[in-house]
Amino acid sequence: MINTMMLCPCGSKSLLIDCCQPYINGDKKPESAEQLMRSRFSAYALCNATYIFNTYAAKSQVDNSIEDIKQWAKACKWLALEVHQTTKSTVEFSAYYIHDDTLCELREHSNFVIEQGTWRYLDGDISKNDIITKVKRNEVCPCNNYESSITVKKNKKYKHCCAN
Repeated sequence: MINTMMLCPCGSKSLLIDCCQPYINGDKKPESAEQLMRSRFSAYALCNATYIFNTYAAKSQVDNSIEDIKQWAKACKWLALEVHQTTKSTVEFSAYYIHDDTLCELREHSNFVIEQGTWRYLDGDISKNDIITKVKRNEVCPCNNYESSITVKKNKKYKHCCAN
């Protein structure tokens, strides 16, 4: 069950129910490539693989499966999204996540298209996929460094916060 008072994982500083949740639920359609990018990040943070799959462009869906998307979404703790630059059909962003007790940054320049009146993710060029640091169990959890974090457990140790 989703906490209705949760901040949106996309970093908008709005509540999830007022931001990306209507897109993920199918109640609204994203009106821009950036809105779609933000909602896809939120869907990763919420492990909603079906939404992510459905927002791929048709030609990109053949290379992805809902099960593979779900496994990757669950394998990571998605902390924050930072949008660097947008155009009408592109978004350059960094996604920060923890995987196997390692804080990472993925920077990508994503391409979007409109299919049947709806924005879809086509593909992206990853310019960075770097390890920032290995997270130690007794350190303050890295989610505290990101205002857009879906966790609100300030100053908790990693082992009591985002550790698996």
